[in-house]
Amino acid sequence: MLAFISFLTGAAQTVLKGTVKDAKNKPIALANIKVLNSSLGTATNSKGEFLLEINSKVETIVISALGFATQTVVFEGDSELTVILLEETTVLGDVVVSARKREEALVTSPISVSSLDSKTIEDTQTWDLGGLTAIVPNYLYQESGVPFQAIQSIRGIQVFSENPAVATYIDDVNQLDILANGFALTDIERIEVLRGPQGTLFGRNAMGGVINITTKQPTNTTEGFAEIGFGNLGLNRHSIALKTPLIKDRLFFGFSGLFQNRNGYWENDASLAFVPNPSLDGETVGDFRNLYGNLSLKWLASEKLAFSLNVKSQKDWSDATGFFVSQPNEEIAFENPDKIYLSRLGSHNRNIVNTALVGKYYGKNYTLSFIATYQNIVLAFEDIDFPGFFHSFVDDEIGEKLPPQEVWSQEIRINSTDADSKWQYTGGIFGFSQKAFEPSTNLAQELTDGEADFLQLPRGSNIIFRNEGLNQGFAAFGELSIAIGNGFELTGGLRYDFEEREATFNGFGDLIFLDDELIENAQEVTEKGSYSALSPKLAFSFTPNNYSNLYVSYNRGFRAGGINAQRLPEGIDQTFDPEYSNNFELGYKLNSMDNRFRLGATAFYIDWTDLQFFNLVALSTFARENVGDATSMGLELETSLIPVNGLELDASFGYNYTEYEDFVLVRQDFVSGEEIRTDISGNSLSNAPEYTLFLGAQYGTRISSELRATVRGELRSIGNYFTDIQNTLEQPSYNLVNARISFEYKNYQLIFWGQNLTDETYLAFGNADTSFGSRNVRTAAPLTFGSTLSYRF
Repeated sequence: MLAFISFLTGAAQTVLKGTVKDAKNKPIALANIKVLNSSLGTATNSKGEFLLEINSKVETIVISALGFATQTVVFEGDSELTVILLEETTVLGDVVVSARKREEALVTSPISVSSLDSKTIEDTQTWDLGGLTAIVPNYLYQESGVPFQAIQSIRGIQVFSENPAVATYIDDVNQLDILANGFALTDIERIEVLRGPQGTLFGRNAMGGVINITTKQPTNTTEGFAEIGFGNLGLNRHSIALKTPLIKDRLFFGFSGLFQNRNGYWENDASLAFVPNPSLDGETVGDFRNLYGNLSLKWLASEKLAFSLNVKSQKDWSDATGFFVSQPNEEIAFENPDKIYLSRLGSHNRNIVNTALVGKYYGKNYTLSFIATYQNIVLAFEDIDFPGFFHSFVDDEIGEKLPPQEVWSQEIRINSTDADSKWQYTGGIFGFSQKAFEPSTNLAQELTDGEADFLQLPRGSNIIFRNEGLNQGFAAFGELSIAIGNGFELTGGLRYDFEEREATFNGFGDLIFLDDELIENAQEVTEKGSYSALSPKLAFSFTPNNYSNLYVSYNRGFRAGGINAQRLPEGIDQTFDPEYSNNFELGYKLNSMDNRFRLGATAFYIDWTDLQFFNLVALSTFARENVGDATSMGLELETSLIPVNGLELDASFGYNYTEYEDFVLVRQDFVSGEEIRTDISGNSLSNAPEYTLFLGAQYGTRISSELRATVRGELRSIGNYFTDIQNTLEQPSYNLVNARISFEYKNYQLIFWGQNLTDETYLAFGNADTSFGSRNVRTAAPLTFGSTLSYRF
């Protein structure tokens, strides 16, 4: 083993000596120096100087420092390098993305990707994924009462089940299930949003796009912060972080933590409750608490070999939860947005752990990556008034914790790193195993006396639903780019995915829980299914210089098929097939040579086929089928501008035209038993706003040599859309106005902020299907405001 490590270490070929200064020729201490697509990096000393051993005579170096715009420099064998960093209020920083699973400049990457760096995340107060709405064109976030049960829509592509259509990655860990989302965002390096299908490199559930989140990693610089924040609705948000080298140039440690809680904004009114309960009148609903921790260890075994371990854990809990609770319909909600009508106050408790172990070997012209991940999710809930009362249940106790959802995955990937070569490639294999206990089909439904009498069951009965899923899959993928010459590049890619699924479940009435005893009327059923998919990609781009890029591309995405985890009549297929989306795109990117202006423009067309939705398959029996198709087309614009020093303007706009095609709903009149067929072809896709608009303006100025003030204002405008596929439950267009003012003195910062300053009423969620008469909705948060005090070192 020691001989193998010695073989891998190798000797560096070139020593890079450099100096980093500001515009006044003063040295910048503690500036971070990083070589793209490598583990190599260092920090400047008090004189702004650094020494760095690199593996090649041509490398792309990224230089960043607090308060300065990030700059990328191509080092081509010079003996010394002098870099002048300009203040971030005078120029836009260079943007590096990993959208193609290798680090490269945003402007030359032939893919539609929105990138938020740590400064933008802080300025826009993006505390969760909901903060991306409108900042990312044609992106919408719909929350089901808690952040860990939400729907993300990009270009109208979204879902109606536990399998997401937008894949979310956090430090290389894929959140395979919707329940895995909802991590609190703090100490984030960058968020990349890849718009449109990304099946070739990211695989299953990347039909609408990918959210790729990277947390800050430790370096040779000791740094950290402590932050406390307070706001209305009883908000507390306090965080801390520390990153430091344990052994310089070899071993690094990082930690960040966050605690936040907030009271609900709904006041309970039992007058319209499912079962009136006046004792709960005036109680607050929608409280939540989060406790989050992120631990990082990084070991540079040599210039060529690096390992990193990242462990994240979050606990979410509430005794007056918004989980799955709702207001009766949109008319009542818009008239009384701060009211809710519950017979009981529910509780939830979720624990999630994400672990990623990454090993990277940096060869002469390639990087070999080994990524092993593990995810564990545990959920419990009780007294959820939906209407009706629902509790998590496993064996013998109402509200007990469900068995953990567990996901293991392994990816082995190779990437080319020779920037001078006309051939660039990415290839690899991926495998995963998932043990799933989906919360909506692992529960106890508590019956009222009237419901028990109607079903001819003893009063006090609970109908038990059980569902255990075992899923495993394998994929092989590759992408190759060829520089044809004169700035032209051709990219082709292909991915093959194979997945096996197994579900063990019971049918309605098979299990009854009464007087602390389980009554089994029928044995559980086990069903299996297997699926495969090919995801090709083809792109052609023209990059005449380092400041612009024009491309046209085709990408395919897919969402996994599955099993109807309910007892169906004989002859009815228990399984349903995958969905597919085909994306055709034309894009243009431009950076001005003085780095004061940035523009990205995209036109797209998506063909979405074999949509999965519930339909009538037998008398009084509904199951998920592949029932229809849809199209989505539109335009997207993103731009940033610094017209004068200190003033930064940001804008994004998305226009989206969507339509269901060949989509027939099959339903049943429960009185007459008659089958009803409704063709919704021509309707707009649900949760697909006609447009999204974001405008941001920020101005900073120095009050004195050590005191700086910054004022920021934002407008987020969301066009009208329907939450249901029938297009009867409408959210009209709405505007959100946000503001922020901050004062920086030495290492301290004091921020005053406000969100939704006009107290706009709008829906955070609405029913996807209103054909059964259900029109449950949830209003979003009202005006919120607060302050934050932080200290950075």
